[in-house]
Parts: sequence; structure tokens; C-alpha cells
Amino acid sequence: MKPDARTSLTGASPPDAGDTHMRPRTSVRPRLLALGASTGGPRAVAAVLGDLRHPIPIPVLLVIHVSHPLGGTLARWLDSVVPAAVTEARHGEPLPGPREKRVILAPPGSNLVVRDERLWLTEDPDPQGYTPSVDMLFHSVAGAFGPRAIGCVLTGMGRDGASGLLAMRAAGALTLAQDEASSTVFGMPREAIRIGAARRILALSDIAPTVSAISGR
Repeated sequence: MKPDARTSLTGASPPDAGDTHMRPRTSVRPRLLALGASTGGPRAVAAVLGDLRHPIPIPVLLVIHVSHPLGGTLARWLDSVVPAAVTEARHGEPLPGPREKRVILAPPGSNLVVRDERLWLTEDPDPQGYTPSVDMLFHSVAGAFGPRAIGCVLTGMGRDGASGLLAMRAAGALTLAQDEASSTVFGMPREAIRIGAARRILALSDIAPTVSAISGR
């Protein structure tokens, strides 16, 4: 492990104390939680959603890298194992309101973005080639909600989600990354931590309590 990664795992230090592009965190109650994962993601997501205070405090937008045959199956499986309702996103549907405690999953083969309080599905290519793309979701959330969001990168191979999480942090959102010890594959969280995108690095079991405490404030 590189020295900078080892240091970052001990706490949520900002990339540069003098970085004026990073907005300070405010006490604004978050509007939504955006989650991204890949390898090991389904079980990690199920653990987070299962441990959230119920009914879940805020709507959840979710991207997990899956192949086409597993798309609908994944949504049905998550819906069967977590208390919250889990559905695949539909193009143009309204973003669930604060009182609508729903989890919305990006379908395979489409990128999920949020704009003007609606969810949009696009096949526009992600620069890294991921579809669905965690980065595209996170970048859209950063632009649409600024500090009124929580972003979290969970276990997964590669680096999808890191730049989007950094954009969310720069916009003032609370940004989280799963720690190495609890990750199946530490690639995605490691990259997010390496570039300074994560304000806090948490064990999987600590993510839901953190989200519940902040969103229920």
C-alpha cells in the first residue's frame, strides 16, 4: 500500500487544507443518498440498506456494476432482503420526495442521472467505459444537490465513482468510502480515498448508522 493511502485510511483528512474549491460541510439535512459499488457490491449494499433506520430516512439512488442478465434479478433480490422498496429507475420519473422512502437502482446498460428533480436514463458513454456509471450519477447529484446529499463508494474493482465523489465533496456533500478491511475488493474505495474524495472512511457496519444519524437530524 502506498504511504498516502495508508495515511488516509486513519481518518478523513482533506486533500489540501487550503483548497478553496472545497465547500465546507453545512448542517443542511441531506435530500438523498447516492451509493456506488461493483465487485462484492450486492451484499455490501444489502448490509447498508438493511442497517439503515427504518423507514429509511431519505431516498437512495444506487449504481452497481452488473451484467444484463442479472439486472432485474438484482433489483428483485434486494427488494426481498431489505425492508425498503427497491425498484429499477424509469426514464423521466420524478425523484422520490423526502417522505418517499425508496431505493432506486440503475438498470444494466443505462446510466442513471438526476436533473430538475427527475431521474434520467442515458446511454451516453462514460469516459472509463462503465455502464451504469457511478461517476455519472455522482457528478449529476453534485450539480443538482450540492451539500444536500450523501455519497458513498463501496467495495469494487477499478476506480469508478472516485471523480464523482470528489465532485460531491467539492460541492459540500458528505462523502464516505468503505474501508479496506471490510471491502471484498478495495479498488474503488482506495481510489476515492487516494484523490481526497472521501471525508470519512468507514467500516461497512458503520456506514448505515452514520447515514441515519445525519439524515435524521
